[in-house]
Amino acid sequence: MKRLLQIFTSGVMGGIAWIVGMIVFFGPAQSILANPKLQSAKFIAVMEHIEPLPRMRGNIWIIIVGLLSIGLIYSLVFSFVGQKLSGNSFQKGMKFGLISWGLMVPWFEFYLPWNVMHEPTLLVFLEAFCWVLVLMLVGISIALTSDVFNSRFGY
Repeated sequence: MKRLLQIFTSGVMGGIAWIVGMIVFFGPAQSILANPKLQSAKFIAVMEHIEPLPRMRGNIWIIIVGLLSIGLIYSLVFSFVGQKLSGNSFQKGMKFGLISWGLMVPWFEFYLPWNVMHEPTLLVFLEAFCWVLVLMLVGISIALTSDVFNSRFGY
């Protein structure tokens, strides 16, 4: 039961970190990523004009619930691999974030933004950079929360 509570608590914190990271890192980048002079016309059309519009548009709760849920999944994965990572909690979190980035972002950015949406390559690299920052924040949050939970409740 303690382990499930640890996974849940760390997952919620990871989800919150994901939300904060999206705001802090992707928020400022939107002036570049959503600039019609820089972004592909297809990308802009899909995000703003072609019906049906993305599910998240105008429904902030979908983003919040989705990112909190993903935080729980990442925390579950960390519960299996976290102890195998070397270093202190901060270092383990950074490593987990980098591993998460390596397993998700290159494929996602190659397939959807670059291939399907025809996003310019430099914008794909900007997004990939934002993703590494978000995922390291998520990893660090999960690792530190897990460590605090373990030290307080002796798991």
